Amino acid sequence: MAIIYPTVSPLRCGFLSPPAKKFLADAREGEKLTMPSLSFLIVHPSTGSKIVFDLSIRKDLTKYHPGLQKHLATRHPLSSENDVKSALSLGHMDASEVDYVVLSHCHWDHIGTPSDFTSATFIAGHNTGKMLRNEMGPEFYNPFFEADLLPADRTVELPAVPSSRTGEVFDEKRGWYWQSLSPVQNVVDMFNDCTVYLVDSPGHLPGHLNLLVRISANKWVYLAADACHHVRILKGETDFGTWKDDQGQTVTIHKDLGAAYKTLNIMRKLQKEGLNGVPVQIVLAHDGEWEEKNLQHFFPNHL
Repeated sequence: MAIIYPTVSPLRCGFLSPPAKKFLADAREGEKLTMPSLSFLIVHPSTGSKIVFDLSIRKDLTKYHPGLQKHLATRHPLSSENDVKSALSLGHMDASEVDYVVLSHCHWDHIGTPSDFTSATFIAGHNTGKMLRNEMGPEFYNPFFEADLLPADRTVELPAVPSSRTGEVFDEKRGWYWQSLSPVQNVVDMFNDCTVYLVDSPGHLPGHLNLLVRISANKWVYLAADACHHVRILKGETDFGTWKDDQGQTVTIHKDLGAAYKTLNIMRKLQKEGLNGVPVQIVLAHDGEWEEKNLQHFFPNHL
């Protein structure tokens, strides 16, 4: 019997234009990057489950924290005319039909409008709840985080990866446990059939998640979210951008730079060597060039 693999559909969502120096080491002074904030629909055929990975930009910008409005003004040109809900409607799918929403992390351009997804189970990385409640200490304090962003009764927060041993089931209902999928160190097999993996991808924020999906016998798709913000970094043409914070310290977009480099190197290895001999396509959340080249694959179509 032939295997029917999951499908991955990019969704038509919003875009933003941050200062390039936040991302690229060789950015020119005053340069801006206009980039999408991509979301994806994954359909798992054997269970019929519909998964959305990341929720892009909130359609109604005024619904973000009032204090965030000044920050949003620095990200223009910015558009939230299209969001995940409207993108799904292009394929006659309602947000209420989504079974899982996987959030890579809780920055504003990835959280969209969770309340649209009335039936979904939300999956977040470790410490996401503490971060949203600003219980992670001054290093991670963000006055614009929303403590009630995710529905408490429908949110599964993955535990931190084990320090020494893997294989211990942490979710009996779903049979979930951390395992290795070389060269990726820690993954969770969502459906226990080796087709959709939640990937621990540290560096950008604690608990940052990626998604790895087998879409055919000869192809994997790796959804990298904010593990890397620009394809030139992935290619090794430039480095992560740096700037001085209010205290005069040199900082980057990634909270743990060492971990970010490790995640980046794993992505490069997957792109170069594949996974167990099967090619892997890396897709970055903010890759405008990739978006332009793949418009024909957007929902209701798929990669």
